[in-house]
Amino acid sequence: MSIPPFAAVITAAGTSSRFSGGQSIAVKKEYLSIDGHTVLSRAARPFFRVPGLSAMIVTCPPGSEDETIVALEDLADISSVPLLIIPGGMTRKESVRAALDELRKLDVPFDYIAIHDGARPYVDEGLIIRTLAAATVTGGAVPALRITDAVKKLGKDGLISENIDRSPLITVQTPQIFRRNELLDAYDRFPGLEADDDAAVFISAGYSCTVSRGSAENTKITFLSDIPDAEKQAEEYVRARDEGRKSAAASRRMRELLQQGDDPE
Repeated sequence: MSIPPFAAVITAAGTSSRFSGGQSIAVKKEYLSIDGHTVLSRAARPFFRVPGLSAMIVTCPPGSEDETIVALEDLADISSVPLLIIPGGMTRKESVRAALDELRKLDVPFDYIAIHDGARPYVDEGLIIRTLAAATVTGGAVPALRITDAVKKLGKDGLISENIDRSPLITVQTPQIFRRNELLDAYDRFPGLEADDDAAVFISAGYSCTVSRGSAENTKITFLSDIPDAEKQAEEYVRARDEGRKSAAASRRMRELLQQGDDPE
């Protein structure tokens, strides 16, 4: 099967509040490293190894564009595929909408859109291709895993009130992949829908979404313990970032003085 052209959206505009656990860690989890590469770089890099990638949009917190470029490492330089970094919104859905609006402006061919969490650094090309192949059949697809643990429902008193049949239940991952026009239509028709993921918006518009085989390794970085030496990395990152900002501010001030014709001494 030939792989159809597709665009990828990497969402990385969140606040990482659960990751910090209320601690004063002023750095996003996507900017920290695992085995020498940032979480964000690891999440985005496999898409560039899949034939058919036409464009990539990465969302980030407003004002964090420079940090996001650094976190993407060399990805902007190793491929001719357009890679754009844009500020996201207050919610994941707002960030995805902003990315979709940006994709509408691009003059590149693509039939499908893959949306992936920037905090999932263990995605691989096989999972992307499996999900894209499934999406070509029904219009939308998400990687999923069967639930293997027993599932119970708690009552308001904190006691188990019901045993749940787990056989029809699944957990879903990203990337979630959809036909371009159908996804854009779904987001246009349901702008205010509260949804946990893009599949919910897609299905609400009446479109069909199937599943592909997910991966137990395709986990999401959620807590400090998910990254080795996260606290130490965060301290070093903030120190280097603050020093860089001071140096940049001093350079800007020097340029302003020179433009005014003043003697900086």
